[in-house]
Amino acid sequence: MIEKLCELHARDRGYTTAFTTAFPHAVDLAAKREAALASLAELTRRAKSTGHLRSDFVLDDLILILMANGGLHATSTDARVAASRRFAALAIQAFRA
Repeated sequence: MIEKLCELHARDRGYTTAFTTAFPHAVDLAAKREAALASLAELTRRAKSTGHLRSDFVLDDLILILMANGGLHATSTDARVAASRRFAALAIQAFRA
């Protein structure tokens, strides 16, 4: 999930902004956000219970990952995606139990 989120952001940095700006009333974004957070919380709980995720991981750590991924700069989309994949792999390794 972390790899896919980072890659999506690296490929199209404006996707989320453009979508929410162009269609602010088309989707109940608060409900979608709450549903996504609930799913992530459940995924986090399951990963911790199986011993795959550090016990001190919190959802705010995921936000930090996305913010850091947003700081990647490269001259091409391919280079940005490659850097994003490497960053995601390092982040995933850091959060393993």
